[in-house]
Amino acid sequence: MKQQLSWTWRLLICTVLMACSTSKPIAPLAETAAGPVYPDTRFIVISDLHFYDTDLGAKGKAFQKYLDQDRKLLVLSDEIIGTAIKKIALDPADFVLVAGDLTKDGEKICHQGVARHLQALRKSGKQIFVVPGNHDINNPDSVRFAGDITEPVPSIGPAAFEQIYQDLGYGAAIARDPDSLSYVAEPVKGLRLLALDSNRYKENQPNHHPIIGGAFSDQTLEWIQTQLIAAQKENKAVIVLMHHGIMEHYPANEKFYEDYLVADREKVASLFARYKVTLVFTGHFHAQDVTRERTEDGDIFDIETGSMVTAPCPYRVVALGKNTGGNTSAVISSRFITAIPSLGEGFADYAATYVFEGTKKMANTALGKYKVSKEQQALINSQVASAYSAHLKGDETKPDTAIDTTGFGYWLRFVAWIQEDLIDGWWTDLAPRDNNLVIDLATGKVTAGE
Repeated sequence: MKQQLSWTWRLLICTVLMACSTSKPIAPLAETAAGPVYPDTRFIVISDLHFYDTDLGAKGKAFQKYLDQDRKLLVLSDEIIGTAIKKIALDPADFVLVAGDLTKDGEKICHQGVARHLQALRKSGKQIFVVPGNHDINNPDSVRFAGDITEPVPSIGPAAFEQIYQDLGYGAAIARDPDSLSYVAEPVKGLRLLALDSNRYKENQPNHHPIIGGAFSDQTLEWIQTQLIAAQKENKAVIVLMHHGIMEHYPANEKFYEDYLVADREKVASLFARYKVTLVFTGHFHAQDVTRERTEDGDIFDIETGSMVTAPCPYRVVALGKNTGGNTSAVISSRFITAIPSLGEGFADYAATYVFEGTKKMANTALGKYKVSKEQQALINSQVASAYSAHLKGDETKPDTAIDTTGFGYWLRFVAWIQEDLIDGWWTDLAPRDNNLVIDLATGKVTAGE
């Protein structure tokens, strides 16, 4: 009797402690069904459009200084996006997903510009669903370039973001998160879209750099689980759209660039997997990369799409349908903007060179801080640019030697050793394939696509 009373009191104490905890845990996971039934559909994924209105300035020392630390084709963004919109409008897709970073730095005029492009695509008959990225809201870097100086211009807050993109996702929401700009929609019958706002713009402060990293509040995590439970009860399949990644896309990703992954990423991925979410579409790092995590609840894929204004200027086409085994497959294909009116077919080479040379400049800046001489910088900067460019394209083929140290002095050898994991990581293509692949959504088996 005493032993029974003791365990009763222990259970009561544990219950009280959990109820009083300041960090409220996610509710216990409910039992899930064997797996969702996906409807046949076709959709497109684009990301990191970074639209820039050149009325904010495209000349002068201040603008050039910005470009020296950037690899995006900002001046051509309007033309690149316009070209992509025309191509996508001709595709027989049901809907389009936009994985955040719609603007250069959240300038109101840039939001209005990219919304015009997306509205034009909507008029072609396609539904469009956007989520914000870390650049898009309450951004203190929202400026215009005037000769040698920058001047602040209006950015937008969450309410204005929802208003501007009302016809591009928010107006179609069947559920909204009170604590973020996350929402749920059902683009086609039987398929729920969990469009998640993983950004930390609430923490941005004037005259400080905006926060790049992402996280979900406890309230948003609880809301996410509620929506997953509801979808499960209604026998709806679920796909996720968000800006930040939920798993590493190369070795040392978290070590060097943890802000490109959502906080508590393993907990988030486990939550998705537990409720049979297999496909998560992300952006942020500007690379064409797919990574798989195998869990006891099944496989989950983080499908990152590269920036439309950074070589190779990609977008993805995803088709869900039955395969010969009777399961549903996701056939994922990559498309690229290779020509624009002002540069013709030479655009692809121009874009690739722009990224390569821009990465060399950024590498030189970083090496200069380490006091590496210009002569020594020239021995490694192209190697850094090659590794980064390969990761952006996806389906990397690692060379026998990630860093050729021929001619390196003792100091450069030390600096290269510090950065070796990053360069080797960019060359390392984690399974599965990146650009063209077929995923059996019941078994997780991946085969090559066309």
